[in-house]
Order: sequence, then C-alpha cells, then structure tokens
Amino acid sequence: MTDAAAESADRPFDAGLQTERTLLAWRRTCLSLAVGNGAAIKYLSDALGAWATLLGFLGLALSVVAWVLCTIRYRRAHGGLVRDESLIVSGRLPALVTAAVGAAGVAGLVVLFVQWRPW
Repeated sequence: MTDAAAESADRPFDAGLQTERTLLAWRRTCLSLAVGNGAAIKYLSDALGAWATLLGFLGLALSVVAWVLCTIRYRRAHGGLVRDESLIVSGRLPALVTAAVGAAGVAGLVVLFVQWRPW
C-alpha cells in the first residue's frame, strides 16, 4: 500500500464523522451493558444464586463480543466509504445487543417474581 493510499484510508470519510460517532455510541452501549451485568452479578446473586452469576457472566461475554463487533463494523463501514463510497455493514451487532438486553430483561423478570410476595 502506498503512502497516499494509506493516508486516504485513515482520513475521515465526511466532515460530520458519522461513522466515528456511531462507533462511539455502540461502545457506550457495550460499556453500559457490561456495567449492568457486573451489577447484576454483584447484587442479584443473593436472590438467584448461581443463576445470577451465570446470566451475568453470559451478559459480560456478550458485551465483549458486541464491543469487538462494533469495531469490526466501524472498520468495514469506514473502509467501504473511503474506498468506493458504499456502506458495508451487517445486522449481527444489533441482534447481539438485542439478545443481551433481552437476557437482562428476563433476569429482571425472574428476580421480580422470585422476590415479589404480595401477601
């Protein structure tokens, strides 16, 4: 790769830096999922026992995988936009984040029904 080609691959595609802002938003989402799962491991282990730990570590693993996928997604989108102005992305990252949020929601419902004693 020549110096000019390497320099053009590193430059932003647009002045608004949309792909970079999207990367930062996905990273904030992954970080908040990791923090939420870490809190679930710490505070829900009394209510659910080993299940809370298992679900929490599963959520942490999904957060790490989502972080890696958001970086890959950014590099593909940026590279495609710089090379030939086409956007190349997949739906794996949104599906993974949806699965992580769904798992956290199920864990929350389980805790609600385990802890809820209306009588």
